[in-house]
Amino acid sequence: MNKAEIKSLTGIRGVAAVYVIIFHWYNHLFHTQPVVSFTPMGQIGHNFIKHGYLAVDLFFSLSAFVLCIASYKLFSEKPTFENYKMFIIKRFFRLFPVYIVLTFLYSLWFDKSSLTNLLINLTLFQGIIPSHSGSIVPPGWSLTNEWVICFVFPFFLYYAVKFRKNAWMLVVMAVAIIILISFVRAHALNWSNSAVLDKVKGFNPNIGYTRGPSSFGRTIASFFLGIFAFLVYKFKDHQGPYFKYLGYLSAPILVLLFVKSADVAVVLLMPILILYVTQANFLNRFLSSKPVHFAGAISYSLYLSHFFFINTYDSVAALLKIDSRLFSLSYVLIATFVFSTITYYCIEKPGIALFKPKPKHKTATNIDLLSEQNKAPAGLKTS
Repeated sequence: MNKAEIKSLTGIRGVAAVYVIIFHWYNHLFHTQPVVSFTPMGQIGHNFIKHGYLAVDLFFSLSAFVLCIASYKLFSEKPTFENYKMFIIKRFFRLFPVYIVLTFLYSLWFDKSSLTNLLINLTLFQGIIPSHSGSIVPPGWSLTNEWVICFVFPFFLYYAVKFRKNAWMLVVMAVAIIILISFVRAHALNWSNSAVLDKVKGFNPNIGYTRGPSSFGRTIASFFLGIFAFLVYKFKDHQGPYFKYLGYLSAPILVLLFVKSADVAVVLLMPILILYVTQANFLNRFLSSKPVHFAGAISYSLYLSHFFFINTYDSVAALLKIDSRLFSLSYVLIATFVFSTITYYCIEKPGIALFKPKPKHKTATNIDLLSEQNKAPAGLKTS
């Protein structure tokens, strides 16, 4: 498989990152202004923005897809300890440098919790400890999930390739997991917000701010769908019938984002969308364009840092004596992009460059685990 970057996969991260930022802005700042009753068109727009948390599921599936491409030659045969160790270390240097810096920043600025809580958050294992399942960096729950899953991902990939003729089972397992977390909303599966979730009726698994087993189930389901997309991409003829109608099959995602409680259908169509943007088409060209591609390159920083500007908006508005929805959105987007550009060049890229071992095995020379641009920002990363 060509290890060259698929620019459209980077670009779609940028679009998803902006979607998440607008979703969080809408939840936390939009309603600080007087709210009038929605018109029918306003309600449709409301539904679209409120589905922004589904971008995190897309990020999880994209992470799985990109990691499969990057590490297929390492783990398509039985994983060796050397390759496994290299995989984990590379993931560490991808996830942690900017996360550690922002954890300290959020902690100093907003969070006055105990030193114990800070130390636990710095390990990125807070999400598996019920008493510390909240994160100092608000989107940190998704990073915990992705970091933990990294330890078993090589085995997921190995067995998926080994049994690729039954790849459809990955979709079946994803559906089963989503059904489980859709109907079982008790505290046993949701370590926070379970009281609110228990009141929600209908099929809506991805309610924000769940913690614990439910959020891990959500992540695993999305990873299975990403691995399934990779197996189709790797082993099916791109000129064959499987790819001919991808555009028609992925188009409903955009429509469903305007429909209330369409979460499951959107999530299950994400492998088709991923496959579609890898092909030569107008969406691929748009996502590969320089501005969108750059947004994708800095998307991890965008995801981690945007809450800092959401949380500081009230102080800025009071200082400047300006308070409007347009100003709040402009402030959050512009400040987040400027800050993320700085952290990308000053922290992310140098952090990734800290670990560039000389491979010992022939297969290891193909490692491009997280190529400079086509990397997987840990789960947008929402709440």
